[in-house]
Amino acid sequence: MHFDPNTGEKIMDPGDEVQATAENTANQAQENAANAAAQVQADAAQANNAAAQTAAAQAQAAQAQAPQFQQAPQFQQVPPNTNNVKKGMPIGAVIGIVVAVVAIIAVIAVLAMRGLGAKVSLLNTITTAYDGEFLTDATKNLSYKPFSDMTVKVEMEMDDVEVLMSLASEASSHTRSVYSEITYDGFTIDATAYIDEKQILASCPVLGDYLFKYDYSNDKNSGYIADILDEEDLDVADLNAMIAFLNDNSGSIEKFYDKSVAYFTDCVASLDFKKTGNKETFTVNGNKVECKEYQVVITEETLEAWITGYQKIVEDFVESNSDLVETMEEISGEELDIEDIFEDLIDEVEDAEDVKLSIFTKGKVTAAIRLINEDDDQYFEVQLKGGDYLAQNVEVIYNDDGDEQTILTVSGKTKGDTQTTTIETEDESFSFEYSFNRKSGEFEMTMEQWGSEVYACEATLTFDKNSYTMEFEKLSSYGYEIDFDKYIITVSNKAEIVKPKGEEFDLGNADEDDFQDLAEDIMDELMDNDDLQELMEELDLDDLLYYL
Repeated sequence: MHFDPNTGEKIMDPGDEVQATAENTANQAQENAANAAAQVQADAAQANNAAAQTAAAQAQAAQAQAPQFQQAPQFQQVPPNTNNVKKGMPIGAVIGIVVAVVAIIAVIAVLAMRGLGAKVSLLNTITTAYDGEFLTDATKNLSYKPFSDMTVKVEMEMDDVEVLMSLASEASSHTRSVYSEITYDGFTIDATAYIDEKQILASCPVLGDYLFKYDYSNDKNSGYIADILDEEDLDVADLNAMIAFLNDNSGSIEKFYDKSVAYFTDCVASLDFKKTGNKETFTVNGNKVECKEYQVVITEETLEAWITGYQKIVEDFVESNSDLVETMEEISGEELDIEDIFEDLIDEVEDAEDVKLSIFTKGKVTAAIRLINEDDDQYFEVQLKGGDYLAQNVEVIYNDDGDEQTILTVSGKTKGDTQTTTIETEDESFSFEYSFNRKSGEFEMTMEQWGSEVYACEATLTFDKNSYTMEFEKLSSYGYEIDFDKYIITVSNKAEIVKPKGEEFDLGNADEDDFQDLAEDIMDELMDNDDLQELMEELDLDDLLYYL
């Protein structure tokens, strides 16, 4: 497949296969696995200082849309051997630039898929930039999204150790579970944790046949736990409210997330790109293509309006959870002042330079995206040079008053069923290479900094509509190869909840004597477990139980 330089239309070469749409990156599979695992406890992660941290992060994201280019960013990163380093921008600056530009592309892609009208349709070609990228094709049917059903399984074997872990989340019932199992030299220890909209359950058979239960839907829990809370000037109702919030029983965190994404998407959609009358020539698929420029100016007033609008969303979220916020303020000893937080953000963007965002297109092809400072003497530019797909070869350029410098390149090639992509900085401080075979699923990746390996892996990726699997054959970090016999990560969009079993022990209503008896029973159970004793001796930890 290639692009006609005059019309921008795709032309299919003999033997080309039908290509799918959707943007992806070299480490898409690993990121999805990490994100999926995080989703099982996403509510808790988002809830820690939720209002303050989320407000700051999102509003700063808006501010980042208008970077000031008075000078190239400087970072205190020193290469191991400065005598061999070519002149170029710092790696930190490069990564920041690429992240900013990719974020812009991603937002535009979201807008295009939402179909927000003719004003945005000019930019819809961004969504096809990865048409024909094999890894993108393989992942196009994955249906994962935040706050959806998900199960992540990790299986690993290393020497005499076997590890199994399963994290699951069922969105509709707000039910989540974590099951872990470790086997060493034939002896197995397992544990299960579970939460739904009413209770928390946990079990660990090595501690005894107990099912530890806490009913957080009942504010009448009056056991020893109430005495402990009272010493902290809290009551059972406060604890229960926090658990319900962290589990997002009311869906307030999910709604806040959806509103935040929709708000900033609409902010970008409101940008009105206009023809400038300017035309510039770029190289796509080895051909010179004359492109029209479409531009929008992002002003200080625009950013302040975005921040102010988002302040209302955050304030509504805090107000709807005011009792919980007050409790968290009492625990932390700090007052959450949303107004002050946003005033500080607005102060940060005061007197900021206007930034111009330009898109250069020819027909259905977008050849370049450019961020320009107010004086038109500095800009960052992403040039999409094409190949088997538009973004297979890319250059990121920094131009300072006519002094043009390529700071990062993406080079791709296709050989049969294998595509290889290399990303590297001009000063050779950073390189990233990955390859993927769409038929066999073989995936290889290497990341280096200043010529030294940072991370490398070899794996086989298997995809279907409801799940994907990464089976690692080789994994190394900083030149050290991790020795394992088996390492498999499976991500599924089905919730495989594990519910613990055992003899119930009511944590909410047990008194101090009950807890003392429990501790003695657990210690007896551990001391009478011959298999555990042998394992502890083998690990040279046999004295540990006596200290306990």
